[in-house]
Amino acid sequence: MEEVKTGVNFREMDLEIKRFWEERDIYRKVKKLREHGPEFYFVDGPPYCSGAIHLGTAWNKIIKDTVLRFKRLQGYNVLDKPGWDMHGLPIEV
Repeated sequence: MEEVKTGVNFREMDLEIKRFWEERDIYRKVKKLREHGPEFYFVDGPPYCSGAIHLGTAWNKIIKDTVLRFKRLQGYNVLDKPGWDMHGLPIEV
């Protein structure tokens, strides 16, 4: 049995995982694999440029990201384009 490491460098671990995904172009490959699946559109509300980010903002984004990932794992062709609060008025008028 392998001993559990202490003092894990989470920043380095995060960078290592990011490199793994980028080197193998995984995100693009998964999107391509799902392009003919049933479509799933998720309208993500914008981040707010007029207020400070807080724990509620992070929680909101984490939940939405989890739903998108779950639907993609189910085989859906997920549209995942975020909007921005500052773009609202010019395109609405």
